[in-house]
Amino acid sequence: MGVQRLTRAESRDRTRALLVAAARRVFLRHGYHAATLDAVAEEAGFTKGAVYSAFDGKADLFLAVLDERVATRAREMRTIAAVDPGAQAEALARQFATAIEHDPQWSAVVIEFWSHASRDPQLRERFAARHEVLREALTDVFVAMASRTGLRFSFDAKQLATIGLALGNGFALEAMTSGDQNGDLFPRAAAVLMTALTETEDPQ
Repeated sequence: MGVQRLTRAESRDRTRALLVAAARRVFLRHGYHAATLDAVAEEAGFTKGAVYSAFDGKADLFLAVLDERVATRAREMRTIAAVDPGAQAEALARQFATAIEHDPQWSAVVIEFWSHASRDPQLRERFAARHEVLREALTDVFVAMASRTGLRFSFDAKQLATIGLALGNGFALEAMTSGDQNGDLFPRAAAVLMTALTETEDPQ
């Protein structure tokens, strides 16, 4: 039997996937601003024209890389819903800390792009949409936690998700600055914070 040829759509999707994978390596190696589309094309074994045929530019390519990472993290977050309710806050924080420890350069690249996007209204909106995917996943965890335990929190689930993301991103910045992952500090802090935000009595 002869080798089955890819359809045009399959070929396009394969090229896009290879470019995204190559782009991730280049962004991690050089950072967002120093990375170039020429470097991505060379890394992937394509021409620069192939990059432009699949993406509008460097920001569009980075967002495609971010999409894959966000999808993975959102799936990971939702697995926490199956953890013992009393340990969920700490488990979430450990999951976040592990991601930072295993891929420290990713936090640096995301924060670099985040800062860049904040100055461009259209890009900021596109980045915010990806960030919202993580917030929604974390919100689902807190909704499930409240449902399984009957606990009442001082903030609604989406607000808790915002607080959790802010805390995690803050620790990521500290790790970038000091090079120290702070051991169990983040998970312990998250557990203490969750206890502090739990209402022990129904509000009058």
